[in-house]
Amino acid sequence: MKKLTALFLGIAMLLSLVACGNGTSSSPAESSSLQEETGLSTQETSSQETSSQETALQETSSQFSSDPSDEQPPEETEKGGTLVVYFSATGNTEEAASYIAQITGGDLFELEPADPYTDEDLDYGNPDSRVSREHEDESLREVELVTNTVDGWDRYDTVFIGYPIWWGVAAWPVDTFVESNDFTGKTVIPFCTSASSGLGESGELLAELAGTGNWQEGQRFSSRVSQEDVQNWLDGLDLFTSEAVPAATVEEEGSHTLIAYFTMPEDVSTNGVDAVAGASIVVRDGQVMGNVEYMAHIIQETVGGDLFRIETVQQYPLDHDPLVDQAAQEQEEEARPELSTHIENLDQYDTILLGYPNWWGDLPMPLYTFLETYDLSGKTIIPFCPHGGSGFSRTERTIAELQPGATVREDGLTISRNEVADSADQIASWAAGLGL
Repeated sequence: MKKLTALFLGIAMLLSLVACGNGTSSSPAESSSLQEETGLSTQETSSQETSSQETALQETSSQFSSDPSDEQPPEETEKGGTLVVYFSATGNTEEAASYIAQITGGDLFELEPADPYTDEDLDYGNPDSRVSREHEDESLREVELVTNTVDGWDRYDTVFIGYPIWWGVAAWPVDTFVESNDFTGKTVIPFCTSASSGLGESGELLAELAGTGNWQEGQRFSSRVSQEDVQNWLDGLDLFTSEAVPAATVEEEGSHTLIAYFTMPEDVSTNGVDAVAGASIVVRDGQVMGNVEYMAHIIQETVGGDLFRIETVQQYPLDHDPLVDQAAQEQEEEARPELSTHIENLDQYDTILLGYPNWWGDLPMPLYTFLETYDLSGKTIIPFCPHGGSGFSRTERTIAELQPGATVREDGLTISRNEVADSADQIASWAAGLGL
């Protein structure tokens, strides 16, 4: 009330001053003298006085205003943003990048070669294809992009960089972008998509190429990446709240399913393959997948759950004969290959579907490492296995011996490796009948 009274008094005083000023006249001589001193005409002077009076009135009014809504909020300081840069040859990396952008609220930036890759260019098995020639001759890998420049680059403090794996390294169109930009002050997180190969040293090689930026450990996604896969990875980074897209819902605590599997590299030659290595492959929607990987994806599509690929630090040879030789040597030496992938949230799973090929009637040695690394006591293990004629052999009993505190179900699934590609319905029917 006091403020309003003061306001009215202030307004009244100003109006009184205005009236007094308007009632005072000047002689022609005084007016002329005023013009000479100020350079203003009488009309201009009058307008300036009026404007000054109005300004004073506005200032007085604002001083006594008691309505908080009249106050203008301060401008928000622009915060560091997130950018998802990606090169996608077949659409898989683009899908992963889109999930990352949705979950983090980041912006997408696609790396487009000035000379786009065609399907024929990407024929990895053809030594005369463009990508094969570029692989053989590094001087051909300097791929020109439509643009290397990102609008507002300075406002991004977190940059994800995605790419497919080509011969164990990042697809080289990404090199052009990395070399062309300054990552100083930015957190850089690589990710890749691959049907079989791991991230390898691709992230470290890009970091060396950039020479700037705080490069983090990256992530490899399968060629059929899911939003849940991306969500789980981002949650583990502790960089984002992941509010844009909610994480996949677990129906009941402690009832989640994990589909862990060991599969072969996708480009192992199948010529002359016998029942030893189980190295056959499946081509699905244009993507080459190992038999076990294919089965794992059909199972996930049927019952849900999380996919976990068991990978080793030392990658297996890509050619059949060296692969068989290494696998045989590992078995003879009872080797325990070091794993490069690890389960960080094992406690949330009570059912483990475990997939692997049958090698000489036994588990592949990386499976021994896996089963000796984790304590699966209290959990249910359900095996699935492609084979070359031996079925499960004694692998189920071996799993039970390595995990005596777990329950190994006897209704696992084993399919001839020659029939896996045509067994999608059989795999799905089996998975649906597990009661998960």
